[in-house]
Amino acid sequence: MNIKKYYKILIITLFASQSLYSDYSENDETVEFIDYMAQKHGYEKPYLEAIFQRAKYQERVVRIMNRQPEGTMTWERYRGIMVNESRISAGKEFINSHKQDLKRAEKIYGVPAEIIASIIGIETRYGRIKGNIRVIDSLSTLAFDYPRRSKFFKVQLEEFLLLSREENFNLEEIEGSIAGAMGYGQFMPDSYRDYAVDFDNDGVRDILNNPVDAIGSVANFLNKKGKWKPNVPIAMRAKAISEVKEITSSFKPYMTEIELEKFGLEATKIIPSNLKFVPISLNLEDGYEYWLGFDNYQSISRYNRSKLYVMAVFEFSNSLSKFL
Repeated sequence: MNIKKYYKILIITLFASQSLYSDYSENDETVEFIDYMAQKHGYEKPYLEAIFQRAKYQERVVRIMNRQPEGTMTWERYRGIMVNESRISAGKEFINSHKQDLKRAEKIYGVPAEIIASIIGIETRYGRIKGNIRVIDSLSTLAFDYPRRSKFFKVQLEEFLLLSREENFNLEEIEGSIAGAMGYGQFMPDSYRDYAVDFDNDGVRDILNNPVDAIGSVANFLNKKGKWKPNVPIAMRAKAISEVKEITSSFKPYMTEIELEKFGLEATKIIPSNLKFVPISLNLEDGYEYWLGFDNYQSISRYNRSKLYVMAVFEFSNSLSKFL
C-alpha cells in the first residue's frame, strides 16, 4: 500500500473513532436534539447537556444489533434456547407465585395467563436477566451512532427522557437491553409510557422491579397494541401436500383455506370458520416445518417482529398452561 494512502486511512480511522467516543453533548446531532427537546418539551439545555456529556458510546451495542440471532438461527436451535426444561421450571415457579395476578390480568384484558407468563419468561427469565447497559448509553449510541435506525432510536431517546421525568426516575441509573428495552417485559420507552399499568394499585407503574405491574402491563400491551382476540387460535400445524410455493415472511393474516391447497399446504386440524391466516415456514436442519398463523400470531408479533420469537412464545405457553 502507498505510504501516503496508509496514513490518510489511519487519520480518517482515528478521527472517526475519536468522534464516536467523544463527549456526546458536543455532537452536532445531539445539539440539535437538545434544542428540539428544549423547544418542544421545555427541558433546560444545561441539564440535557450534562446528561449527554456523561453518556457513553457502547461499541457492543452496535456490534450485537448488527448480528441478531433471529436472522441466523434455525428454528430447532432457537426453540432449544427459548423453550427448555430450565425455563419451564422457572415458569412454573413464577406461575405458582403469581397465579392470582395472571388470572386477574387474563380476566381484565382477555389475554391468556400462559401467554403473559411465556413472554416474561422469554424476555428476561422472569426478571433474572433484564440487561446491564445503561439505557441512556444504549439509546444515545443508537440514536447518534447507528445511522441505519437512528430515526427510530431518537424517538425512543425522546420517550425515555419524558418517561423518566414523568415517573421521577434517575435516568442515569436505569439499565436495560442493548436496544434500551427495560424491566421484566423489556418494554421500549414508548411502550412503557403508553401501555405500562399500575396493576397492584400502589400508585406507581413499576415494570422495572415489580412483577405484578409487569404482568398487567404485558397483558395491556397485547390487548391494546396487539389487538388480542379472545378464543382465536395463535397458530396451527400444516403439512406439505405438494411442492410448497415460496413463503415470504408476513404477520398479517391474508389467506383463506380455499387458497391453501394451491399453495402446496394442508391444515392438520379443522380451521375455524372464516378465519384468515398467514402461512409460516420455519427453517430446520434438514427441511422446513409449516404452520398457519392467525390474528393472535400477529398480535404477539407486535411485541417482537420475528416469526421465531412468536412461535417460541406460542410453544412455551403450551408448556406452561398445565401449571395454571
